[in-house]
Amino acid sequence: MRSSGRCCLPDETPADPVGRKVDCRRALPSSVVEPEPPAGLDPIDQGIRLFNEEYFFEAHEVLEDLWKREPGKSKVFLQGLIQICAAYHHFQNGNLIGAETLLDRGAQKMRSYPADYLGIDAAKLLAHVDRDRERIRKMQRGEEENRVLEFPRIERKSS
Repeated sequence: MRSSGRCCLPDETPADPVGRKVDCRRALPSSVVEPEPPAGLDPIDQGIRLFNEEYFFEAHEVLEDLWKREPGKSKVFLQGLIQICAAYHHFQNGNLIGAETLLDRGAQKMRSYPADYLGIDAAKLLAHVDRDRERIRKMQRGEEENRVLEFPRIERKSS
């Protein structure tokens, strides 16, 4: 589980036993010791769990599988969420340009939906994304020496 105040530096690349990049300052998340999601966990909840554990690439993969099957109006919202996952993965790997670009694209897609969509507090997530995108821009311009982000958490209301 994520502890408050924890953050990640770009280019930090230690790996867990299955080869996933992890922050060496924290314990292995439940997704490592529990490779299968708990029974009954829907793909959105699974993606959110991985995102909140800072496994952004894995969250992206789970949500992308859902997005590929989604025929309805949620498709663009999910695409935006997937792009935000990918953006934070890029940041973890030191790709500031990719992170900024995907945060911008993902946020634009999600903004065309209500602030609370699919039970996700999109307004809170997007406010955090906007702050991070601006900090990343400053990092790129050399105006921000502290290359650390406190990653957002996605909050979902129970259905």
